[in-house]
Amino acid sequence: MKRCFVISPIGQEGTPIREHADDVFDFIIKPAMDECGIEAWRSDHLHEPGKISDQMFRAILNEDLCIALLTGYNPNVFYELAVAQCAGRPVIIMAEKGHELPFDIRDLRCVYYDFSPRQMHDKVYVKQIVAHIRSLEASGWQASCPFEGFTTNEHNNDPDRQIKYLPRQMNYRNTEQWGDLLRETEGVFETMGISPDLWRNVRGFRELVLQKTAAGCKVRVLIVHEDNSALPQLINPNLLQKNFEALLVNNREILQFFQRLAAQTSGLEVRRIMQGCPHFRLTRTDQLAVLTPYFYAAKSDYSPVWEAKSGSSLYELAQQEFDALWEANEPSANAS
Repeated sequence: MKRCFVISPIGQEGTPIREHADDVFDFIIKPAMDECGIEAWRSDHLHEPGKISDQMFRAILNEDLCIALLTGYNPNVFYELAVAQCAGRPVIIMAEKGHELPFDIRDLRCVYYDFSPRQMHDKVYVKQIVAHIRSLEASGWQASCPFEGFTTNEHNNDPDRQIKYLPRQMNYRNTEQWGDLLRETEGVFETMGISPDLWRNVRGFRELVLQKTAAGCKVRVLIVHEDNSALPQLINPNLLQKNFEALLVNNREILQFFQRLAAQTSGLEVRRIMQGCPHFRLTRTDQLAVLTPYFYAAKSDYSPVWEAKSGSSLYELAQQEFDALWEANEPSANAS
């Protein structure tokens, strides 16, 4: 279950501040989170020993999202909001109607609420928060830092600090956006997997490959051999839509798809992985390496994705892994 940390003024028990914060939490935030299957909590709900500030920082940095309640202009709330924004955490902002946001955050989307009976009965603000949650889900729970690109800190140019993680491959790119990886590369395009079948569904993929290879782009494809002894161990039969034989049929179809394409251009080469075993699906271009690990307990669509920029250690490791499997499965090596 995902978790939401609520950044909120709390105040002493029995005070108007506490009562207002409790009302917002109980009647707006919690119903919205319950509808989305998310556990919401505030710092005063935690009774573990330790420094409150340490627990607060951990919550902001580690929970899946935050909600910041700006009603009352509490300085601690603004401080914690700044921490969340600096860390690039997904944040939903709330403020009572009549509260004007400070200039620096005026452009941020905010759920303005009140406790009028009709609005509460119709769950107007609950629905607004749910809509924000659905938007975050669609983006893979990603949020940008508001001043990204404006600082000169040398770390901002460190590729290892720019590796993106998304919890679900299905939320990473749609089919056409996967095709953008090929459209935007010039020198190299590599893909590897058990059955890298998504490329068949990219509109104009064949023509684009021919265009790219004619311009000098090197395209390499690695597909697991159906006789690779590791293949059955990679597949959880309980997750197959049909059966293992159907998976092999799909594997052969993907192989034939790329072999037919390779027959039309010398710039595309296809090899089958008989020696060794890939532990992730990979697509690598001039700019990016996109890795989806293979998990026995989850289908690929429900597996996470790492996107590493060229120059990062993960990008280089992915390149090395592809090259090692490529060399190990050279046709002459498999024939001997």
